[in-house]
Amino acid sequence: MGIIGPVNAQNSVASLFASDYSIADKYYQDRDYKNALRLYVACARKKQASSSIYLRIARCYYHLKEYKKAIENYETSLEAGDLPKADLLNYAEANAAILNYKTATALYKKYLQVDPDNELVVRKIWRLDNMQYLFEDSAHYALRPVPLNTTSAEMCASLYGGGLVFMSNRDTLKVIKNVNGSGVGGFYELYFAEVKQDSTSVSSKLQFEKATHFGKGLTSKYNTGPVAFFDKERQVAVIASSSTPGRDRPRTLGLYFGVKKNGRWEIDRSFTHNSEQYSIYDVTIDESGKTLFFSSDRTGGFGGKDLYKSELKDGLWSTPLNLGDEINTPKDEAYPFLHNRHTLYFSSNGLPGLGEMDVFKSNVSPNGFDEPQNVGYPINSSKDDFGFVLDSLGTHGYISSNRKNGGYDDDLYEFDMDLQTYPLSISGTIKYKEHTWTEDTELKIMASARVSLVDNLRNVSVFETTSDRNGHFSVLIPYFSEYFIRIIGVEGDEHKASLEILKYRKELSSYEIVIIKDLFAK
Repeated sequence: MGIIGPVNAQNSVASLFASDYSIADKYYQDRDYKNALRLYVACARKKQASSSIYLRIARCYYHLKEYKKAIENYETSLEAGDLPKADLLNYAEANAAILNYKTATALYKKYLQVDPDNELVVRKIWRLDNMQYLFEDSAHYALRPVPLNTTSAEMCASLYGGGLVFMSNRDTLKVIKNVNGSGVGGFYELYFAEVKQDSTSVSSKLQFEKATHFGKGLTSKYNTGPVAFFDKERQVAVIASSSTPGRDRPRTLGLYFGVKKNGRWEIDRSFTHNSEQYSIYDVTIDESGKTLFFSSDRTGGFGGKDLYKSELKDGLWSTPLNLGDEINTPKDEAYPFLHNRHTLYFSSNGLPGLGEMDVFKSNVSPNGFDEPQNVGYPINSSKDDFGFVLDSLGTHGYISSNRKNGGYDDDLYEFDMDLQTYPLSISGTIKYKEHTWTEDTELKIMASARVSLVDNLRNVSVFETTSDRNGHFSVLIPYFSEYFIRIIGVEGDEHKASLEILKYRKELSSYEIVIIKDLFAK
């Protein structure tokens, strides 16, 4: 009887350890990496822990995008032997994500020793060895954070009604606060912010009004968004959490359709292919509402999230068609955006890029899709870049990224895009009209006026010249930015004139600047 107590106690400790281990594995299988990590770390502190625990910890950190800690635990796991093939690849990806490109390249090459026919990894090595090509067009983009950002997440903007609809899990004043089970804050809701031209600036700077809740009739009790508008913004496709949890797995996300009636949005139908066994994460839809693309982890794909296409025929949505291995990889492809029916933008952490999720584009053709092209820096960074959206002219848009704050905070960025070849020469004629007591509206030549081209973003003069006796001048645009022309007349009168390069970039070669000169205003 004397030895029964200690033996039972020892068995009890072992049982608790085994229980924590199995519970952690269940959390991991359910993609609840935060709770899985908590239990794995607790198990690692106990003497019964095996070396494989560090591999599990590394996997959790990898999925939580804490790459430095993932690398530390992969290295600890390596002391007990080689990594499994999938983990060796993730080890390489983690190094690429924190800009350890040399180490990542070596690990990719080591991976090829166990999987020599992996063409995707070969392309990743080539990309890291030729990283400079992703920076070639950086002068054609101007990118800046949107003032709507908070310390919470803001992401996946959609153009709507002269403004933006976007997702955020920012704190709101509620009697009962809903908390996301993943431990990353509250559930995502939809917000709208009106966007206006800043009338106080000579640049094309935009002014963002205060964000307010959007589409109460679209809101799920849990996560809501992203959205995609169609039919002249009278209908919307929206992603939202299912009202019922799935069997033996967390609550899934589905695709629903809403319509605006009497000024109010409401869900009126669901996508035929929603399921409690898989999620639909994001969507893009053409203006007619008859062709849509979405990302999903449904079975039968290449791994992770894949992109699918479905068409509305005779009132029924066709069985989703996987876009194939030209687009999809064993990793994640998500956040599709169809631009003018001819170009599909999407994000991938499987295709070769700068690290983590990069934005790619592929031209849509009757025969399928062209090989995806990385859109390069600064749209892409070493962090997650996703939720790409572009206006119909293809010159202004928005991107979501966690490139700031160590990768823990998704923010919205706006960008201007211009594919002009620089330097660019633009010529014009300076004329002025005097205000007098008469009704004279004659335009007069302003000869010998000093002309300065000012980079409004950097607040510096980048080029100067003088108009000839006929008022003609020519300025040299050195790079893509926002500019205005400052004109100083022969009498020392200083004037400003906007140079809207973005708006007229395709047809602008020469133009006329007219200055209203009030001789009596001193």
